[in-house]
Amino acid sequence: MPISNTKKSSNTVRSMIKEQYKDIANSASALKKLPTTPTEGWIRSIRKALDMSGAQLASKLNLSRNRISVLERREVDGDITIKQLTEIAHQLGCDLTYALVPKKDINQALEERAEQLAKMRLATNSQNMLLESQSLTPQKKAFLIEELKKEFLQAGGRALWKTNKGETEA
Repeated sequence: MPISNTKKSSNTVRSMIKEQYKDIANSASALKKLPTTPTEGWIRSIRKALDMSGAQLASKLNLSRNRISVLERREVDGDITIKQLTEIAHQLGCDLTYALVPKKDINQALEERAEQLAKMRLATNSQNMLLESQSLTPQKKAFLIEELKKEFLQAGGRALWKTNKGETEA
């Protein structure tokens, strides 16, 4: 197989893998409609719903009653480990659901990042052009932003997330 076909095949596989990861990330959007965490936390709320005392849960986990109380407070404070939550969920007859849910579609996030970088690059270049007494019309600016955006999206990967000194994250 010629080298160019091998490279094409490799890029195709890489693109397919990227798309699979995007699908995985975007599939979590269904989780946005989950109930809000109870003020007492899930551990105490489920334990109480089961009419189980803290001492009874402690016994199931081979812990002290005081340790259960500490873990319930740590959950509310956001200072409990996933491993601890998993063990407690199991003893309460629950599943622990864990996911990072993107705030927007992954493709939209990539487009927005590419546009942000394009605008920053154009702003830098525009300053140089101003110093040389040149300027861009709004139409030319819009065209250049779109072209730069395409370049950033084409480069993809780490080029999109590389930060430069002075860059502010949105």
